[in-house]
Amino acid sequence: MRAVILAGTLSTGLGDRALAAKAPPVERMVLDNGVVLLVIPQHDLPMVVVSALVDGGSRLDPDGKEGLASLTASLLPEGTAKRTAEEIHETVDFLGAKLSAAAGDDYSAVTLMTLEKDLPASLDLLVDVLRNPAFPKDEFGRKKEEALGGIEADEQDPGAIASREFRKKLFGKGPYRAPTAGWADSVKALTANDVAAFYRATYHPNRTIVVVSGDITPKAMLALANQLLGDWKAADAPLDGPPPKPLTQKDVVRIDRDLTQANLIWGHLGTTREDPDWYALQVMNYILGGGGFSSRMMSSIRTEAGLAYSVFSYFSGGKLPGSFQVTLQTKSASTREALDRLEREVARIREQPVSDDELSQAKKYLTGSFPMRFDSNGDMVSFYSQVEYFHLGLDYPERYEGLIESVTKDDIQRVATKYLHPEQAILVVVGDQEKIDLENAPGAAGGTKSADDKATKPANAAKTPDDKAAKSAKAADDETTTSGDAPKAAEDKPTKRP
Repeated sequence: MRAVILAGTLSTGLGDRALAAKAPPVERMVLDNGVVLLVIPQHDLPMVVVSALVDGGSRLDPDGKEGLASLTASLLPEGTAKRTAEEIHETVDFLGAKLSAAAGDDYSAVTLMTLEKDLPASLDLLVDVLRNPAFPKDEFGRKKEEALGGIEADEQDPGAIASREFRKKLFGKGPYRAPTAGWADSVKALTANDVAAFYRATYHPNRTIVVVSGDITPKAMLALANQLLGDWKAADAPLDGPPPKPLTQKDVVRIDRDLTQANLIWGHLGTTREDPDWYALQVMNYILGGGGFSSRMMSSIRTEAGLAYSVFSYFSGGKLPGSFQVTLQTKSASTREALDRLEREVARIREQPVSDDELSQAKKYLTGSFPMRFDSNGDMVSFYSQVEYFHLGLDYPERYEGLIESVTKDDIQRVATKYLHPEQAILVVVGDQEKIDLENAPGAAGGTKSADDKATKPANAAKTPDDKAAKSAKAADDETTTSGDAPKAAEDKPTKRP
């Protein structure tokens, strides 16, 4: 077993408004069977948060079984070899704890919040759920119906529809091709045997990261971990499918819905979270479309032209290349003008240097918001789980400000040229196609209609402006992503990335 303790201080870069935030001390230990254990002592409150992250997200769903990782994770707390689902929920209630399990694109996680005095009993429950799930048939049927209900509900969400079709077109048959929940047809076909087989293939100690934050010492936590996890046997890991190849030409996917405005996603293949250019990309994207009202796209499309309530861009970065995408909603008749402005901003940041002020403001915001990742035990557990998963190093908090501050104007133009590919862009448009002007839109002549593009529009489809993207616009500092995001959040919404 190996251990290292690292701590550091974060400077927010906010000048006379500067705040100091200390990165907590973290001890990293590795059990003999490969379980990585990170312990973050925080003794202010008698609470402990534990997350067991397993490298078994939906990117590993077999072809035709999309949604399998998600269904498997959802069933973990619904019965084990020695506890029924009812007994698990009664124990959680008795302890005053919270226990949940969910899957993301890259990984799945079981998360626990409990009082320090109840940690041994609560942790025993978490480990039982993680190591000994029984996948009872009645619970399988119930959770499967819940999953299908969620997929059906997404049919009333234009943003979810656009994201689903964007994934299909961009990733083809490769990883990340489907929402974590899967597709209706694929989920309907799943069996309890599929769930058990997926669990056996992916849930192993050498694929597991346990992060603990709260009123606990590393020594005490190591003893508990060895007691509860030490005899878990390591196994070979499943292989990822091949990453998708970039498209060779633009394309358009139209989905007909009875809406008052068009819901758009414009984008293409992106990169991985471990790409050394990730930090330059975050600064570039903040200036382009990720910085809310500070971004060029928002300024052009909303402030100057009044064409959209919100426009937002982001890179999703996971274990494998994710996407770059821009989301916006606009009136049907103004779709063409909004797209023209979007593409002009992409061209401008590729061809012209950004200003000193734009660069300074982007860096100031990204570094200044970084300490928010340490607001609570839950935030720290999520942050360090991903730091370990993406091999960023426990000194990452100390290095982050330097990584951002080292980005130059030349770097911005270099990564814009390298990673923005308008010639490969996919455009997904959800709305009333009779009223949406796509004349001369990129790829319009060869555009395709999704199989989901129905001649009869759902009578109960939303008819009010979809302002959900506005809620995510403020999240630019979170280095937003959808691939491999924290399982507690829907994978199709931008979420925090370390």
